[in-house]
Amino acid sequence: MKEFDKIIGYSSEKKELEQIADCLKNSDVYKKLGVNAPRGLLLHGEPGVGKTLMSACLIEASGRKAFICRKNKPDGAFVSEITRVFSEAKENAPSIVFLDDMDKFANGDSRHRDTDEYVTVQSCIDSIKGSDVFVLATANRTDCLPRSLLRAGRFDRRLRVSAPKGADALEIISHYLEGKNLADDVDKKYIARLMDGHSCAKLETIINEAGLYAGFDRKDKISMSHFMRAYLRDMYGETRDEDDDEDDDDDYYSSTAPDAQLLRVACHEAGHAVISEILDPGSVTLVSVGGLRGGDRDGFTAYCNVNSLPPFENAVIRAITGLGGMAAVENKFGINHGGAAADLDSVFGIVSKMIENDGICGLHLHGYGFRNTSDLDSKIEQATIAEVEKYYLKAKQILACNSEFLDKLITALSEKKLLTTPEIGEIRNSCKIVPFAA
Repeated sequence: MKEFDKIIGYSSEKKELEQIADCLKNSDVYKKLGVNAPRGLLLHGEPGVGKTLMSACLIEASGRKAFICRKNKPDGAFVSEITRVFSEAKENAPSIVFLDDMDKFANGDSRHRDTDEYVTVQSCIDSIKGSDVFVLATANRTDCLPRSLLRAGRFDRRLRVSAPKGADALEIISHYLEGKNLADDVDKKYIARLMDGHSCAKLETIINEAGLYAGFDRKDKISMSHFMRAYLRDMYGETRDEDDDEDDDDDYYSSTAPDAQLLRVACHEAGHAVISEILDPGSVTLVSVGGLRGGDRDGFTAYCNVNSLPPFENAVIRAITGLGGMAAVENKFGINHGGAAADLDSVFGIVSKMIENDGICGLHLHGYGFRNTSDLDSKIEQATIAEVEKYYLKAKQILACNSEFLDKLITALSEKKLLTTPEIGEIRNSCKIVPFAA
């Protein structure tokens, strides 16, 4: 259906939407088979992924008139508005009721789902049964919605719309780049890797920001450096001018910290990057130390799970990688330095969940409803500590066996302060790599 051409990527989601639209538009075909069209569809997912656009395309493709309901009135008046919209849709059947941002209809949460607005929606859906009125809704969150509202018979279909990844991200970015005057160094695939897993709205914003940088610089074309500046500012709140490397007086480390501090931060970030690259090759998208203004960190390492690893294996890799900064500094300087608190918090959280949810240290520590066992928390804590210690030793081992890769990455980071995937890959390929499994 040509109406869905407006949706870039999301091939599996489009296929399901096309099927529903066909059911609504050609209901006689399905009635001959003795089946009815679904009564309702809920599109849910984080903001900015295109749920409203998908809904508009579905409405257009169905050929039905839509009656739209959005929260734009005080609570009491809005309850009446919900009733009016459903009543009007029933009078004009076949039709569609579109409940946009349904999770914003009431100021409820998981403990207060039975608000008047949701009770009214549920009652209205029941009142139009048999009236050939299709109910279409979008929501960012579903945990605040009544379970009874989400059951089959009210919303027969629920479609989760996730932020674009892989081929979808590349297709969407290529679409947003159409009509832009781009320099030859612009790498669409790398931009897609950087932005993998972020909303369509975020992708569009960063691409536009890159153009604004180019315009302010009075450049004829948008270059890769403009995209990097836009990405760093939007994702990390940090800015880096193109001439920072030429102006030592403005350089963060040159002006406020000794070379030893830069070297330790470079070592820390290189430790993260090396372990991630050994356990999941090609997973590091960006490593940065210093040279950035306005941020709240000395450095960072960004990742992309390019191989779509199973969740458990990915969790193990992230835990070991998270300890790579500390391990690298200890291996290199013989000290456990400050600045790893956030890493440790993250790793302990990951490992604790694996122990409680996945039973990696024995089923007796599984956290299912046994909190009345007085010493269970203590046992989980002890198991978590032991498991983290094991991962830390493995991190140190990986780095010790790949010291050439670590040293070259530290040197490159200290000099350039910002390394991208191609640069990291070039360094990796120049070293003898000792592989490890997670």
